Amino acid sequence: MINRNIGTVERTIRFLLAVTIVGWILTAERFGAPQAFILIAAFALLWNSVFGYCYLWKWLGLSSCATEDNY
Repeated sequence: MINRNIGTVERTIRFLLAVTIVGWILTAERFGAPQAFILIAAFALLWNSVFGYCYLWKWLGLSSCATEDNY
């Protein structure tokens, strides 16, 4: 089992941000390389929010989880 390193508030913010970005990209008139990169970043945020784990935070030694939330 993966130990979470993203707290509930941060997970909610990441989820809302990802949904907003995906909606913005899907309603845009153009779709190019910058939009594709932003879309990939949005899916990474969505993935992090669903599973509560961020590899970048792990690599940097950061955690926004309370110790009792880390399971």
